[in-house]
Amino acid sequence: MPKKLNEQQLHELKDWLQSHEIVYKNLHRDFSDCLPVANLLKKFYSKLVELHNYPPRNNTQLKVNNWETLNLKVLSKIGLQQNKQMLEKFAKAIPGAIESLLYDIMIIDREQQQQKAGDHQINEQEKIWTENDEIMTVTVNKRIGDGLIQVPQKMILYSLYEEAIKQCQAKDNYITAAQQKITHLENVIQLKAERIDELCAQLAKVSIPNSLPNNICQRARVSFEALIPEPREIIHQMGSLPSINNE
Repeated sequence: MPKKLNEQQLHELKDWLQSHEIVYKNLHRDFSDCLPVANLLKKFYSKLVELHNYPPRNNTQLKVNNWETLNLKVLSKIGLQQNKQMLEKFAKAIPGAIESLLYDIMIIDREQQQQKAGDHQINEQEKIWTENDEIMTVTVNKRIGDGLIQVPQKMILYSLYEEAIKQCQAKDNYITAAQQKITHLENVIQLKAERIDELCAQLAKVSIPNSLPNNICQRARVSFEALIPEPREIIHQMGSLPSINNE
Protein backbone atom coordinates (compact mmCIF):
# COMPACT_ATOMS: atom_id res chain seq x y z
CA MET A 1 0.00 0.00 0.00
CA PRO A 2 1.35 3.44 -0.90
CA LYS A 3 1.59 5.85 1.98
CA LYS A 4 -1.24 8.36 1.96
CA LEU A 5 -0.19 11.99 1.91
CA ASN A 6 -1.99 14.58 3.98
CA GLU A 7 -3.16 17.92 2.62
CA GLN A 8 0.02 19.73 3.64
CA GLN A 9 2.24 17.12 1.98
CA LEU A 10 0.15 17.24 -1.20
CA HIS A 11 0.47 21.03 -1.24
CA GLU A 12 4.25 20.76 -0.77
CA LEU A 13 4.42 18.24 -3.62
CA LYS A 14 2.41 20.51 -5.92
CA ASP A 15 4.68 23.49 -5.19
CA TRP A 16 7.77 21.35 -5.73
CA LEU A 17 6.53 20.08 -9.12
CA GLN A 18 5.79 23.67 -10.16
CA SER A 19 9.30 24.72 -9.10
CA HIS A 20 10.64 22.16 -11.59
CA GLU A 21 8.28 23.46 -14.30
CA ILE A 22 6.29 20.24 -14.45
CA VAL A 23 2.86 20.93 -15.96
CA TYR A 24 0.08 18.33 -15.85
CA LYS A 25 -3.68 18.18 -16.28
CA ASN A 26 -4.35 14.96 -14.40
CA LEU A 27 -1.46 13.80 -12.21
CA HIS A 28 -2.44 10.12 -12.10
CA ARG A 29 -3.16 9.79 -15.81
CA ASP A 30 -0.25 11.96 -17.03
CA PHE A 31 2.21 9.99 -14.87
CA SER A 32 0.79 6.55 -15.63
CA ASP A 33 3.65 6.20 -18.11
CA CYS A 34 7.06 6.51 -16.45
CA LEU A 35 8.47 8.98 -19.01
CA PRO A 36 7.57 12.13 -16.99
CA VAL A 37 9.23 10.60 -13.92
CA ALA A 38 12.27 9.66 -16.01
CA ASN A 39 12.51 13.26 -17.25
CA LEU A 40 12.31 14.49 -13.66
CA LEU A 41 14.97 12.09 -12.41
CA LYS A 42 17.19 13.05 -15.36
CA LYS A 43 17.66 16.46 -13.69
CA PHE A 44 19.10 14.83 -10.56
CA TYR A 45 20.82 11.76 -12.01
CA SER A 46 21.82 12.72 -15.54
CA LYS A 47 24.28 9.83 -15.96
CA LEU A 48 21.92 7.26 -14.48
CA VAL A 49 18.83 8.01 -16.58
CA GLU A 50 18.86 7.23 -20.30
CA LEU A 51 15.61 8.53 -21.76
CA HIS A 52 15.74 6.35 -24.87
CA ASN A 53 14.93 3.38 -22.61
CA TYR A 54 11.45 4.79 -21.95
CA PRO A 55 9.51 5.36 -25.20
CA PRO A 56 5.97 6.76 -24.74
CA ARG A 57 3.39 4.01 -24.22
CA ASN A 58 -0.42 3.92 -24.35
CA ASN A 59 -1.06 0.26 -23.55
CA THR A 60 -1.22 -0.56 -19.82
CA GLN A 61 1.06 -3.60 -20.08
CA LEU A 62 3.63 -1.65 -22.07
CA LYS A 63 3.50 1.06 -19.43
CA VAL A 64 4.19 -1.59 -16.80
CA ASN A 65 7.18 -2.73 -18.86
CA ASN A 66 8.48 0.83 -18.90
CA TRP A 67 8.06 1.11 -15.14
CA GLU A 68 9.89 -2.19 -14.63
CA THR A 69 12.82 -0.87 -16.66
CA LEU A 70 12.92 2.39 -14.67
CA ASN A 71 12.61 0.46 -11.43
CA LEU A 72 15.56 -1.77 -12.33
CA LYS A 73 17.88 0.83 -13.84
CA VAL A 74 17.16 3.87 -11.66
CA LEU A 75 14.75 3.55 -8.73
CA SER A 76 16.52 0.55 -7.21
CA LYS A 77 19.84 2.43 -7.33
CA ILE A 78 18.58 5.51 -5.49
CA GLY A 79 16.79 3.64 -2.71
CA LEU A 80 13.27 3.88 -4.18
CA GLN A 81 12.76 0.35 -5.49
CA GLN A 82 9.07 -0.52 -6.00
CA ASN A 83 7.33 -3.89 -5.94
CA LYS A 84 5.34 -5.32 -8.85
CA GLN A 85 2.02 -4.27 -7.34
CA MET A 86 3.09 -0.62 -7.06
CA LEU A 87 4.35 -0.57 -10.65
CA GLU A 88 0.95 -1.80 -11.83
CA LYS A 89 -0.78 0.91 -9.77
CA PHE A 90 1.39 3.54 -11.44
CA ALA A 91 0.49 2.20 -14.90
CA LYS A 92 -3.23 1.99 -14.05
CA ALA A 93 -3.28 5.55 -12.63
CA ILE A 94 -4.50 4.43 -9.20
CA PRO A 95 -4.95 7.57 -7.01
CA GLY A 96 -2.34 7.96 -4.29
CA ALA A 97 0.29 5.73 -5.90
CA ILE A 98 2.27 8.21 -7.99
CA GLU A 99 1.97 10.89 -5.29
CA SER A 100 3.82 8.62 -2.87
CA LEU A 101 6.71 8.06 -5.30
CA LEU A 102 6.96 11.72 -6.29
CA TYR A 103 6.97 12.77 -2.63
CA ASP A 104 9.92 10.43 -1.96
CA ILE A 105 11.76 11.91 -4.94
CA MET A 106 11.04 15.39 -3.56
CA ILE A 107 12.59 14.41 -0.21
CA ILE A 108 15.76 13.20 -1.97
CA ASP A 109 15.96 16.45 -3.93
CA ARG A 110 15.64 18.52 -0.76
CA GLU A 111 18.33 16.48 1.00
CA GLN A 112 20.68 17.07 -1.92
CA GLN A 113 19.95 20.80 -1.82
CA GLN A 114 20.67 20.90 1.92
CA GLN A 115 23.94 19.06 1.37
CA LYS A 116 24.96 21.53 -1.33
CA ALA A 117 24.06 24.40 0.99
CA GLY A 118 26.21 22.83 3.73
CA ASP A 119 29.16 22.45 1.35
CA HIS A 120 28.72 26.08 0.30
CA GLN A 121 28.73 27.15 3.94
CA ILE A 122 31.99 25.26 4.54
CA ASN A 123 33.55 26.94 1.52
CA GLU A 124 32.41 30.33 2.81
CA GLN A 125 33.94 29.54 6.22
CA GLU A 126 37.25 28.68 4.58
CA LYS A 127 37.05 31.94 2.67
CA ILE A 128 36.54 33.84 5.95
CA TRP A 129 39.57 32.10 7.42
CA THR A 130 41.64 33.07 4.39
CA GLU A 131 40.55 36.68 4.68
CA ASN A 132 41.57 36.68 8.36
CA ASP A 133 45.25 35.92 7.70
CA GLU A 134 44.39 32.22 7.31
CA ILE A 135 44.52 31.77 11.11
CA MET A 136 41.68 31.30 13.57
CA THR A 137 41.86 31.31 17.35
CA VAL A 138 39.58 28.86 19.14
CA THR A 139 39.06 28.01 22.79
CA VAL A 140 39.88 24.46 23.84
CA ASN A 141 39.71 22.61 27.14
CA LYS A 142 43.08 21.68 28.61
CA ARG A 143 43.56 19.49 31.67
CA ILE A 144 45.86 20.91 34.32
CA GLY A 145 46.11 18.74 37.38
CA ASP A 146 42.64 17.58 38.29
CA GLY A 147 40.83 20.39 36.55
CA LEU A 148 40.03 21.65 33.07
CA ILE A 149 40.70 25.19 31.96
CA GLN A 150 39.91 26.92 28.70
CA VAL A 151 42.89 28.17 26.75
CA PRO A 152 43.09 29.88 23.34
CA GLN A 153 44.67 27.91 20.53
CA LYS A 154 45.52 29.02 17.02
CA MET A 155 44.42 26.86 14.11
CA ILE A 156 44.99 26.94 10.37
CA LEU A 157 43.17 25.31 7.49
CA TYR A 158 44.20 21.73 6.78
CA SER A 159 44.70 22.69 3.13
CA LEU A 160 47.36 25.21 4.24
CA TYR A 161 49.05 22.54 6.34
CA GLU A 162 49.16 20.17 3.37
CA GLU A 163 50.63 22.91 1.19
CA ALA A 164 53.35 23.61 3.77
CA ILE A 165 54.24 19.90 3.91
CA LYS A 166 54.53 19.78 0.10
CA GLN A 167 56.82 22.82 0.11
CA CYS A 168 59.04 21.25 2.78
CA GLN A 169 59.29 18.03 0.78
CA ALA A 170 60.20 19.98 -2.37
CA LYS A 171 62.97 21.82 -0.50
CA ASP A 172 64.25 18.56 0.98
CA ASN A 173 64.43 17.05 -2.51
CA TYR A 174 66.28 20.13 -3.80
CA ILE A 175 68.82 19.98 -0.96
CA THR A 176 69.38 16.25 -1.48
CA ALA A 177 69.97 16.75 -5.22
CA ALA A 178 72.33 19.67 -4.55
CA GLN A 179 74.33 17.66 -2.02
CA GLN A 180 74.67 14.80 -4.50
CA LYS A 181 75.92 17.21 -7.16
CA ILE A 182 78.41 18.76 -4.75
CA THR A 183 79.75 15.34 -3.81
CA HIS A 184 80.11 14.46 -7.50
CA LEU A 185 81.96 17.69 -8.29
CA GLU A 186 84.25 17.24 -5.30
CA ASN A 187 85.15 13.77 -6.59
CA VAL A 188 85.82 15.20 -10.06
CA ILE A 189 88.01 17.92 -8.55
CA GLN A 190 89.99 15.39 -6.55
CA LEU A 191 90.52 13.12 -9.58
CA LYS A 192 91.67 16.01 -11.77
CA ALA A 193 93.97 17.32 -9.04
CA GLU A 194 95.54 13.89 -8.75
CA ARG A 195 95.91 13.76 -12.54
CA ILE A 196 97.60 17.17 -12.58
CA ASP A 197 100.02 16.06 -9.86
CA GLU A 198 100.75 12.91 -11.85
CA LEU A 199 101.44 14.88 -15.05
CA CYS A 200 103.62 17.36 -13.17
CA ALA A 201 105.63 14.49 -11.75
CA GLN A 202 106.12 13.08 -15.25
CA LEU A 203 107.17 16.47 -16.62
CA ALA A 204 109.70 16.84 -13.83
CA LYS A 205 111.43 13.71 -15.05
CA VAL A 206 111.77 15.02 -18.61
CA SER A 207 115.17 16.51 -19.47
CA ILE A 208 114.02 20.13 -20.01
CA PRO A 209 114.70 23.41 -18.20
CA ASN A 210 113.66 23.15 -14.56
CA SER A 211 111.29 26.09 -14.72
CA LEU A 212 109.10 24.65 -17.50
CA PRO A 213 107.27 21.92 -15.53
CA ASN A 214 106.47 24.28 -12.69
CA ASN A 215 105.11 26.91 -15.10
CA ILE A 216 102.92 24.35 -16.87
CA CYS A 217 101.59 22.94 -13.60
CA GLN A 218 100.83 26.40 -12.28
CA ARG A 219 98.88 27.27 -15.43
CA ALA A 220 97.01 23.93 -15.25
CA ARG A 221 96.04 24.54 -11.65
CA VAL A 222 94.90 28.09 -12.39
CA SER A 223 92.76 26.82 -15.26
CA PHE A 224 91.40 24.02 -13.09
CA GLU A 225 90.28 26.45 -10.37
CA ALA A 226 87.42 27.44 -12.71
CA LEU A 227 85.69 24.20 -11.72
CA ILE A 228 85.57 25.05 -8.04
CA PRO A 229 83.08 27.98 -7.93
CA GLU A 230 80.15 25.81 -9.10
CA PRO A 231 79.82 23.72 -5.88
CA ARG A 232 80.49 26.85 -3.85
CA GLU A 233 77.66 28.59 -5.68
CA ILE A 234 75.34 25.67 -4.95
CA ILE A 235 76.29 25.82 -1.26
CA HIS A 236 75.56 29.55 -1.30
CA GLN A 237 72.13 28.90 -2.84
CA MET A 238 71.40 26.25 -0.22
CA GLY A 239 72.30 28.70 2.50
CA SER A 240 69.73 31.15 1.17
CA LEU A 241 66.89 28.61 1.45
CA PRO A 242 64.37 29.20 4.31
CA SER A 243 64.87 26.95 7.29
CA ILE A 244 62.70 23.80 7.28
CA ASN A 245 61.03 22.50 10.40
CA ASN A 246 60.97 18.69 10.25
CA GLU A 247 58.52 18.33 13.13
